[in-house]
Amino acid sequence: MKSALPLHALALASVAAAAGWLISCRPESRPPETTAATATAEALPAAPTFASHIAPIVFKNCAVCHRPGEAGPFSLLTFAEVAKRSKLIAEVTARRTMPPWLPVAGHGSFVGERRLTATEIALFQRWHDQGAPEGDAALTPSIPPFTDGWQLGLPDAVVTMPEPFALPADGRDVYRNFVLTVPPGPARFVRGVEFRPGNPRAVHHAFVLVDDQGDSVTLDDAAPGPGYPGMNPGPSARSPGGHFVSWQPGKTPSFVPEGMSWRLAPGARLVVQMHLQPTGRPESVQASVGLFFTNDPPRAVPYKLVLASSQIDVPPGTAAHVVESSYRLPVDVHVLGLIPHAHYLGRALHGTAELPNGTTQWLMRIDDWDFKWQGDYRFSQPVFLPKGTVLRQHFTYDNSEANPRNPFHPPRRITFGPNTTDEMGELWIQVLPASRQDYETLNRDYGQLAITRRLDDMRRRVADTPNDAVVLTEYAKTLIALNRAPEAAPHLQRAIELDDPNAAEAWYLQGMIDVRGGQPGSAQTAFEQAISRQPRHFAAHNALGMLALRAQSPDRALHHFQSAVEAYPEQAATQANLGLTYLKLGRPAEAIAPLEAALSLEPDNPKRKEMLDQARAALTPTATPP
Repeated sequence: MKSALPLHALALASVAAAAGWLISCRPESRPPETTAATATAEALPAAPTFASHIAPIVFKNCAVCHRPGEAGPFSLLTFAEVAKRSKLIAEVTARRTMPPWLPVAGHGSFVGERRLTATEIALFQRWHDQGAPEGDAALTPSIPPFTDGWQLGLPDAVVTMPEPFALPADGRDVYRNFVLTVPPGPARFVRGVEFRPGNPRAVHHAFVLVDDQGDSVTLDDAAPGPGYPGMNPGPSARSPGGHFVSWQPGKTPSFVPEGMSWRLAPGARLVVQMHLQPTGRPESVQASVGLFFTNDPPRAVPYKLVLASSQIDVPPGTAAHVVESSYRLPVDVHVLGLIPHAHYLGRALHGTAELPNGTTQWLMRIDDWDFKWQGDYRFSQPVFLPKGTVLRQHFTYDNSEANPRNPFHPPRRITFGPNTTDEMGELWIQVLPASRQDYETLNRDYGQLAITRRLDDMRRRVADTPNDAVVLTEYAKTLIALNRAPEAAPHLQRAIELDDPNAAEAWYLQGMIDVRGGQPGSAQTAFEQAISRQPRHFAAHNALGMLALRAQSPDRALHHFQSAVEAYPEQAATQANLGLTYLKLGRPAEAIAPLEAALSLEPDNPKRKEMLDQARAALTPTATPP
């Protein structure tokens, strides 16, 4: 019987984790943005009042945030509250900074758009200019029936930060990751997530990630206070199943599209990464996440890819520094959503699709990026893009003195980096391939691009921190993934010599190189060294199990596969290897559970089903011939 997984397959984690509808506007033929100045006087009432004209606009577009308990700094539910700020409202709506909505009209239709018409903007201006009259109070519409608490209904499970985080009154923005424990239970399928910030005044935005390996717990334990700092949540905290799960002020939560639930593993943690902003007074933040489950497993799995560049170097005084990247689709897809991302120097963030027939269509156009109002955007209708389409990111950065959002005056040279005073440029794109086969094709093709792009980033990081064992190991891992193991060896050796507590991964990778080089003895020693430093290194246990099977030692293999599954039960390959070993030992009854687990994790894998059928057949008594 063949092994369920080649030994080298665990050298790296996976790189990635509707009707067609096209956006017709091309980048080179952008229609002029309509502004309040173009609204005709005939379209406006001569004497607008709060009751008849302003209140309906405010209740529809502003009050979702500007009401007690929500993110807005003041309430806008009464005539007195709105009239008091009529000048401010007229100014921020004329600049289109309120309501906060960055994409330009006519370049994509998105769910939950917050955009005022030119007439509505002109109404605010005329109302203020005329003294902000109330009009007949009896004509004021009723305040909308906002839902307090959970917007999607009562969640099936609620997980909350175990203790509040104390945000200082003043100082720099804070990026912090908080680990939330999910109630114990079997694997469940999630159809919706709703985030409640607890203190919306202090929370700028948040991302909800899933960690089914526990790296976030280690990072949390090592950091003082609740959570751990930074924009990097750790290697095993990821967005679930190709989905965007985030929160921004004013965002309306929603369920995933039909048939696109995602699996929440037993024992998994949620990691909430929050961008916190001091408010001028001490704040306490204790967020909660509501989870909504379904019995229906996913029938379709979205895929996330990113157009990005780590080669960002913006000279001081430059007003229009351009960064581009692109990717050619190997299969047909439907685009479901986008997340653009840059820091304070970002000015114009454009995403386009160049179709095989030579035409170009917009995916998104942001001409006045504002770091404080970044978000994710889901298309009102999925956008079909055929195989061969080139996705393109075109971002422009303004590092001049004239940029009011520039964090430095006078401007300084700004390069790529994770800090808010560094710069980044990413366009995350969520797509849905037509089939599992197309999904795998996309994963292989995009994975090569992602690894190649990662190589440039890791090379730079090694040059900056040549004695960081983690960086050296990640650089070596990237080289191995590109079949450049000889180049990886000296970096692994240096990481091992540093004897950092994180050297377990370096030893594991060295073992993989030895396996490929036909040196099983050296490989076994390296894997054992990895486990001595990290006893729950599931990949090293799996590798030792495979070596034991090759050496015809199924009892020894069984121990390592059991340890691998105990450390990380969500890896289908190790579950299958455990079941395979039970079969080799003539214990088919014990093989069924891990083989069923492997099949539940990879229901489309025919090899998993074949092995499970073999185990079940071995339990069926053979009829005795008469």
